[in-house]
Amino acid sequence: MRLSITAKTTIGTALIEGVLLLMLVITATHFMGNIANENLVKRASTASKLFAATTKSAVLSFDLASLDAITDEVLTNPDIVYAKVFDVDGRLLAAAGNLGLLNRPFVEDVLVDDVNDGVYDKMSLIFAGDQTYGRVELGISISEMQKTMTKVKTWTASIAFVEMLLVGLFSIFLGRYLTKQLNVLRRGAKKINAALDSGQFDVARVPEDSDDELAEVAKAFNSLVDNLEVEYQRTQSFQNALQGLNRTLEMKVKKRTQQVEAQNEELTHINQNLKTTQQQLLQAEKMASVGQLAAGVAHEINNPIGFINSNMGVLKGYIDTYIEISLKLETLVKTPTDDDNYQNMLDEFKAYLDEQDISFINDDVKELLVDTDDGLSRVIDIVKNMKSFSRADSDTMQLFDINQCISTTAKMVKSKVTQNAELVLDLKDVPDSLMNVGKINQVLTNLIVNAGQAIQKDGTVTVHSFQDGDNIKIMIVDTGTGMSAETMKDIFNPFFTTKEEGEGTGLGLSISFDIIQEHGGSIAVESEISVGTRFTITLPITSSMNSDSSQIESSIS
Repeated sequence: MRLSITAKTTIGTALIEGVLLLMLVITATHFMGNIANENLVKRASTASKLFAATTKSAVLSFDLASLDAITDEVLTNPDIVYAKVFDVDGRLLAAAGNLGLLNRPFVEDVLVDDVNDGVYDKMSLIFAGDQTYGRVELGISISEMQKTMTKVKTWTASIAFVEMLLVGLFSIFLGRYLTKQLNVLRRGAKKINAALDSGQFDVARVPEDSDDELAEVAKAFNSLVDNLEVEYQRTQSFQNALQGLNRTLEMKVKKRTQQVEAQNEELTHINQNLKTTQQQLLQAEKMASVGQLAAGVAHEINNPIGFINSNMGVLKGYIDTYIEISLKLETLVKTPTDDDNYQNMLDEFKAYLDEQDISFINDDVKELLVDTDDGLSRVIDIVKNMKSFSRADSDTMQLFDINQCISTTAKMVKSKVTQNAELVLDLKDVPDSLMNVGKINQVLTNLIVNAGQAIQKDGTVTVHSFQDGDNIKIMIVDTGTGMSAETMKDIFNPFFTTKEEGEGTGLGLSISFDIIQEHGGSIAVESEISVGTRFTITLPITSSMNSDSSQIESSIS
């Protein structure tokens, strides 16, 4: 069976569109399913950890009323169907939610695909320092996520069907349009033989009333007719040939000029997109650094807040004792000494003082107040250290002590490093230099945290600073797993990472490299497998806004 151009165009376009849409539907559905699953897993992990952190103080002080209130508050989240709190011995301290889910055996889910009862179960430990004090268990309903995925699949399939229908209609229209124009050209070609006999070439010409590529074909066809007419009329052949050539050249020049202009516009658009993407990547890495700092600050603040809270609980008990003593003393003072019960009341008062060990309470109150004051001072110091990080989005250059940047960054990320290693600072006196404090802090954060993550257990991360001629050098040395020569070739490339998926953006070292170059410096790396890694930052000493430093500031801004 012979198919027309219209049929071939419609069938071919429909097949191609159908295959592409099928691939798009499958890919989009799979991709959105993975995103939904990842978001649920992250949501469950974050909720359980936050629940564990919220209940820690109440578990430590065995405050069951607060635990019940916290557990009830957790259930205000619409997707959390139950919550339980256990002490370190596995005893249930508080529980709330669906009774059927509370009474069933708890099995923690790792992947959403593991869920067979519509509830994703997650557990987190309650710990302070290296000591575990209990655990929390949560159940998160996945019914809403499943409904959403069903809607997405339905809408995606519907859109794909409508799009295929529209493409089919457009293909039919396009095929008919093409065959119509080709038939015009075919009829014109048949008239050329008659025109050669009569010398009337006008009848062979075809209309050029469209604005697409077929108009160019019609023009070429008519040009052929014109050439034949020129050959037929030899007396004007040279003049007509030159005129035709000039017209053709003008059209080609104009067309080429339009192409060049279009390419220039496209390059300009690409450059704008690249700049926008670069800014977005820089912001993403800044947010990752802020997340690391927030984790460190939370850990540092939680320690003093924890023992301050514990001290306040003890002090409340002592105050109750003092109030009881004051009431007994008031009663004793108001009783006449010649009263028959006076001596008995006095004996009971002395016995109460001995029972409460008032001397120990007086000494312990002083120590508790000193410890509480020290804890508050530590919290104030941590907040002050965060001030330099508040300028992370500023492009202002200022004279600053690099050692202060190192010390502040070390305090902020100490908890991230000291999980596996000891953080040691070896800082020599160096002159103040012109720098963007927020960006330098970002570089130091990336390198120190990476060094800590490279160590699996019982290692050391050492930060050195010293002056080397007209430069300041900072070395971050770890005793971690080290890197191969092949890995070191790529570490400063964007999106390159050796971490597990979801644990790193692959932008930290690339952005750090760019920041150091913006400051007119350099960054180098040396590493050996199973020995460790050393990053060396070299920054020029600039003490005033001279021409060189002005260029640095200009490049940063």
